[in-house]
Amino acid sequence: MNQSAQTLYRQIPVKDIDLTDTSYALNPFPAEPDSKLVDSITDLGILQPPLLLEYRKDTFIVLSGRRRVQAVQTVDANNDLSITALIVQYSIQPFQHDPQFFKILLGHQLTGSSLSVIEQAVFLQKAMNSLAIEEVIDLLPMLGLKAKPHVPEQLISLLGLDVSVQLGLHKGIISQRSGKKLARFPQEDQKKVAEIIDEYQLGGSKQQKLIDQVFQLSKRERISAEKLLGRWCEREKFKQLNGPQRIASLLKWLDQECQPRFTQAEEDFRQFRSQMKLPSGVRIDHSPAFEEERMTLSMDFSSRKKLACVWPKIEAVLRRNQDS
Repeated sequence: MNQSAQTLYRQIPVKDIDLTDTSYALNPFPAEPDSKLVDSITDLGILQPPLLLEYRKDTFIVLSGRRRVQAVQTVDANNDLSITALIVQYSIQPFQHDPQFFKILLGHQLTGSSLSVIEQAVFLQKAMNSLAIEEVIDLLPMLGLKAKPHVPEQLISLLGLDVSVQLGLHKGIISQRSGKKLARFPQEDQKKVAEIIDEYQLGGSKQQKLIDQVFQLSKRERISAEKLLGRWCEREKFKQLNGPQRIASLLKWLDQECQPRFTQAEEDFRQFRSQMKLPSGVRIDHSPAFEEERMTLSMDFSSRKKLACVWPKIEAVLRRNQDS
């Protein structure tokens, strides 16, 4: 360890911990400690000590483990409790430019849990503000990421997305790939698409389809995603559909809007097939993407004997068709 940094376990009065300083908090969507955590700490104490920085004598800020400290504060009615904490002390300033400081911070954060993609981005942004790019790249393997120069900026760029998209990424509702694609939209449109992904809990492939088609149509027609999706809402407003039915309807509508000619060809083919009144075991298939007028007729036979029996009649029809 760098000789300028020291870590040691100490008993710290809770009143000496400054929770207003969030300089090193990685979660931009902090939640208050729940009753389960408070009850656990009341019964058992803090099983995993928080990581604190002593930035001046007897005054500490939280580097990692903020919710645990908050939970203790909720039960510290007399303001006289102390907790065991892992303390980082520096004899040389400024400590923020020491790569070891960020390794200690990240190592503690990763104890028992992983970071969301947004927490990773926040961490790398803080590191980039203090360290050389080579030092930041050296931290990437701790996050399970490749030590490549483009990775930090790629993740940090996610922090420029609308807060609703960031929240979806943080919760794992929106995939990182979808987040990158949403960056192409204005922030208001990002929010609208993120709301749909969240409301209908769309998986990765459906997210991609929704984002790609909304982007394609909004650019083609030069309208916002909100106006585009408003058309669909107006069209569906009197239909009594459940969640899965509504999203299926939306994706189908987007398909139709993106490929109107293909959709019309499918509808014409469906009507033609219905008019043919094909018996069971007989199928008609169109050419791929309706590129040709050619069609394929398929028939099922339960055995070679039955096919051999019927074949002379089929052959005769085919010959008459060729002759004509």
